[in-house]
Amino acid sequence: MRVAACTLALLFLYLPAWCLALPEKASDLDAGAVSVEFSPLDKATRYSITSGDCSITWTAYTSELNRGVVKHSSRCPEPFPDHLLLLKEVCSVFLARDKYAAVFHTLFWGGLVPEQGLALFDMPFRLALAAYRSPHWDARKGRPKKGDINAFVKALADREQIYPELKELFRGFQRDITLSSVEKVRVFAAGKLPFYKQLGMQGVRASDRLPFDFMAWFSVTTADKEYQIMPDAE
Repeated sequence: MRVAACTLALLFLYLPAWCLALPEKASDLDAGAVSVEFSPLDKATRYSITSGDCSITWTAYTSELNRGVVKHSSRCPEPFPDHLLLLKEVCSVFLARDKYAAVFHTLFWGGLVPEQGLALFDMPFRLALAAYRSPHWDARKGRPKKGDINAFVKALADREQIYPELKELFRGFQRDITLSSVEKVRVFAAGKLPFYKQLGMQGVRASDRLPFDFMAWFSVTTADKEYQIMPDAE
């Protein structure tokens, strides 16, 4: 999606220059507590939490153009349920403390497979299996039988709800989350995927070429108002 790609480019116009905010109380420094950092140069606030080998950061942009956009990044070898406990803490502090939380409309998740650390393969596995089961996916050629691959994978991922944990997380904050844009879909032979054993148990052949990863943008809505994917710049 061109708008999403342009937005991502704008998010990285400046090099990071984080200014650590003082904690409001001593417990804010304890392991597992959410730290809050603000960068005047980048016009962004970073909400971070670390517990053991797992760390999660939400970067909330405050500039006129990117206001309401949050970038997610994580390094977590923990199972998804444990990962979500920390994510819930980050989301809770962000919604309670961020000046622009009320206009939060877009979550840039990044790739389904994290670039750093041990990957969480719940969503990639669900995506690959859904494509294998779809009569509209050509597993030999590794592409949809017709149409654009980004559009096909977005529709497939949303229809099969490959992100139920995120739906449940946001439901707890009286919000809903839906996949709004997909970019850079990656397709591999199933036998090369780290979760091929589980796929094989479902009848998938090692030679079947399946999608397992993409850059994900989510739209976040509230119970009484839906925000646009990107606001118009003034």
